[in-house]
Amino acid sequence: MIGKLGGYIFVVVVFSLNLTTEAQTSPSEPDVIIGNWMMSDEEGIIKIFKEGENYSGKIIWMKEKEADGSPLKDRENPDESLRERTVEGLKVMTGFKYLGDGVWGNGEFYAAKKGKTVEPDFILEDKNHLNIEISMFIFSLSIELTRVDASKFLLQKNDEY
Repeated sequence: MIGKLGGYIFVVVVFSLNLTTEAQTSPSEPDVIIGNWMMSDEEGIIKIFKEGENYSGKIIWMKEKEADGSPLKDRENPDESLRERTVEGLKVMTGFKYLGDGVWGNGEFYAAKKGKTVEPDFILEDKNHLNIEISMFIFSLSIELTRVDASKFLLQKNDEY
């Protein structure tokens, strides 16, 4: 009787481990980055979405406004012809690929407030915390993003968000 019980327990354990392994290697794992992410100090929200096999993002809300109350402009852009476009709605993240182990990279990120394009890694700390890790020469910078319900910050409902 113990032999049959031991065999049954072994089968249950092996089956459970197989399910756990399949869940961990699920092809949807890279999609966990999709959603709305609040920048540090609640200065803005980036919506991350999938485009083909890559991940992109755009700014859907900014706290800072122009002096007249209008949406913030891309004033630091190195291309003078783009300096009057608004930052809200601006695609700032393109071409990111899932590299494994909670890291997305090989894409470009445009930091509108600095007018600079960088190639950071996005590192998922947990399902609600994402870090942008920027390294240039001997300097590095980490920007923490927190998953957020963007509807609390948007004045108008818009299916795009």
